[in-house]
Amino acid sequence: MRGDPICTSRDGYLWSASFQCDECLAVSTGTVTWAVSSVVEARRRFDEPGAETSWQPQQALGRYYPYVPAHIAEAASEAHECHSIGANRAAILMARSVLEATAKDCGATKGNLQDKIDTLHVNEKIGRFVREQAHEIRYFGNDMAHGDFVVPVTEEEASEILGLMAVVLNEVYEAPAKLEELRQARLARKEAVQGEN
Repeated sequence: MRGDPICTSRDGYLWSASFQCDECLAVSTGTVTWAVSSVVEARRRFDEPGAETSWQPQQALGRYYPYVPAHIAEAASEAHECHSIGANRAAILMARSVLEATAKDCGATKGNLQDKIDTLHVNEKIGRFVREQAHEIRYFGNDMAHGDFVVPVTEEEASEILGLMAVVLNEVYEAPAKLEELRQARLARKEAVQGEN
């Protein structure tokens, strides 16, 4: 369902209309740029398949982490949501927070984040290479956490940091859980074979 478009600029080029989803009933605002003088013409523009409409709120896209504890998985997904709408600093800061929450969940609670990452390595939760990747998340995240916004953060940098976050989550949670699933399946198969004999 859509409301009538209204002109939201003095020069008559920017038109906005509210839309309500028939299923979830959420309301979004669509905006198009088009030089028209009437609501009827603007309504036609919204209906055109090729119309470049910008939407507010933007739809954020998260990620699913089934093997990660829920509170950490939700924060990791939120980091991806931030990145999907161009909030790159927020994405990096969330990745840093996910890293710290992961360390705490693994018992590394003393000291600063650098110490916690090193403790994860000493306790064999992460290998040497993943430890270095975790420190890269920390370096970037520290800039965001401490308000060092002088140098802009690119989409590519945020994407790289989220990739490093995924490596840490895989090393700590996902790979061990998948290995255990395989082990259990193998043992169940072995038991089934022995039961037949």
